Amino acid sequence: MSKIKSDAHIYISEVGAVVPTPILVTAWETTGVVKATASLAGLVTDGDAVYVSGSGSAYLDGKTWRVDNVTPTDLELPDADTTKAGTPVGGQLTAYSKSGADALLSACFVNVAVAGQAPDSINMDDMCGTSTVLGDTKPPTFTFSGFSDKDNAGYLNLWAASLANPKPTVFIVIDFTAAGGYIAGHGQIGEMSVSAANNQGLQFSGAGVFTELPTYSWGL
Repeated sequence: MSKIKSDAHIYISEVGAVVPTPILVTAWETTGVVKATASLAGLVTDGDAVYVSGSGSAYLDGKTWRVDNVTPTDLELPDADTTKAGTPVGGQLTAYSKSGADALLSACFVNVAVAGQAPDSINMDDMCGTSTVLGDTKPPTFTFSGFSDKDNAGYLNLWAASLANPKPTVFIVIDFTAAGGYIAGHGQIGEMSVSAANNQGLQFSGAGVFTELPTYSWGL
């Protein structure tokens, strides 16, 4: 599986920032639309991402969902399929915002490519025969390239994530625009390189890897 898109954005949490405090869900609705009831005043806005855990729904838990129609008391997961959500009970939302003081920092790229990794082969040889099976699915890798002002906050945050040792795990949303969908999950930023020319912005490129199987909006 691979996906390539020009003019995509990568949003990542600020290096060193405290992980957002989970928001407790008091109720779910799965008729017509998947809706979570919680105390949300000032914590989430339309278009943000929430990571769901502990709801008891294998379909919702462990995935990142785009939110819409946010009010102080509830929000909707417009990409969630009500026929697959089951009967979630409680749980919590970890919200990652694209605006506000603790917002994910973004940078726009000329090109972003995401590529799946083949699972490892597991040798099952024993005295009775020989066989090989595939192991667990691996999270994908991604590469990016583009131009940026040296003072851009998102660009500087990417450098911080790339240079830190040990590598910090950050929350990443790769936004391929409304028509292209999004990929979201936790990951790490690898090596980056930069070059500059007269009358041009800084040109840079880099790579990263998700540390967990991310959420693909077109596969929800």
